[in-house]
Amino acid sequence: MDYFNLKFHGATLKNEIFAGITMFIAMSYILVVSPSVLSQAGMPYNGVFLSTILVSGFVTIISSLYTKLPIALAPGLGMLTTFLSFALGNETINYRYILLAIYVSGILFLMIINFGIYQIIIDFMDLEFRRMLMAGIGLALLLYGVSTTGIIQKKDTLYVPGTIELIPLIITLVSLLFMFGMKKLGLKGHILYGLLIAYVFAMIYEYYINGYQSGMSVSNYIVDIFGRSYQFMDLKDLKEITFAFPDVTSILSDTKTLLPFLHMVFVFTITHFFDAIGTNSSVFEAINLYIDRRIKDDKSLNKAITIDGVGNVVSGLFGVSTVTTYAESLVGVISGGKTGVTALVAGICFLLCIFVSPIFTSMPTIVAAPALIYVGLNLLKHYRDFRKRKPIINLYGLALIVYLGISFKTGTTIIYGLLGYNLLTAIVERRKLVKYWWVPLIFVCIQLILQLYS
Repeated sequence: MDYFNLKFHGATLKNEIFAGITMFIAMSYILVVSPSVLSQAGMPYNGVFLSTILVSGFVTIISSLYTKLPIALAPGLGMLTTFLSFALGNETINYRYILLAIYVSGILFLMIINFGIYQIIIDFMDLEFRRMLMAGIGLALLLYGVSTTGIIQKKDTLYVPGTIELIPLIITLVSLLFMFGMKKLGLKGHILYGLLIAYVFAMIYEYYINGYQSGMSVSNYIVDIFGRSYQFMDLKDLKEITFAFPDVTSILSDTKTLLPFLHMVFVFTITHFFDAIGTNSSVFEAINLYIDRRIKDDKSLNKAITIDGVGNVVSGLFGVSTVTTYAESLVGVISGGKTGVTALVAGICFLLCIFVSPIFTSMPTIVAAPALIYVGLNLLKHYRDFRKRKPIINLYGLALIVYLGISFKTGTTIIYGLLGYNLLTAIVERRKLVKYWWVPLIFVCIQLILQLYS
């Protein structure tokens, strides 16, 4: 009866539920970000909102049942910006062509997994490199969390000093102190309770800014939130973007659409492939450190990456940007999530948003900040594993961590980072990680060609 092996992993249902809710709250910002970005590409906001809920929920639930791991999926932030850049960069391409490209890239993704190419890439990533990726993702989560307080802000591709917003900063600090305090006392559920504290204070602050100062009562403010949010229940917009592919013959018969279409397929396939490997490897490494040694189970990693490919296919069919494994899954792991029950709870939370969407569409972005900062700090400390290496490799690892932290481009970091890392390891430490040294070189060349073309 113990399908998720709770007893084997020393997990309890209560802790798994806590971790799943925490994981979902840390990811819930995508419910607003996804439709906000894709609506700029001509897609209906309400339709994308519902599609984001349904696709994220169902794919995460499938992941929980298939992999039995605490891994959640949703539309990737990087893929959203890629989607928008394609939509705005070519007058002959609309969102229907892009959705078809995502669908085709998902099929190619699954073919790559079936051919075992991902295993070759995994072989290039020794323990230190995997820890470096985890630290880089930790820095990315940390910076994103801090940016919501206004201390820093992202301008183009860099973080620059911002304007401090005192109340959000205080809310974040109070929540963080609560998390660290509960952790120090050995109390469970510290991240979730810290998030709930941030949510309560953030909503009070939002009411003061948007309701109280305009003379609106608390009851009217709540009614207004729910009234505005339930407009998302209109299914007409969802039907408009579901199975919305254009006529394939129109693509094949015109080079003005064929070449851009092939370009989109390559970009989505390669970028998502390396993103999936990097993020899943980091989640597995966190499971190794905080739970058990499941990284040795190649079948589990294969299953996790396969779900990314399935998510890609489903994304194209149901009108949303590429669904991928979320780095915020690490929030669930560090919160104590040990099995697929954590992901199952997160997936159910996504689906419940159809009925309680106001709770999350009205949630200020500052709510997730404390958890992202807390988890980012915990992951960033794994840079110390590079201190054992030669100074030049140590500096190289630090450079990769900083790049990944600022850009949050896991795929690009792996594509270029693996080649340099393996060359330095061979030259400086006189040891070869694998014999297939030319594999990352091929991907680097493909990536450069695509960048030149675009």
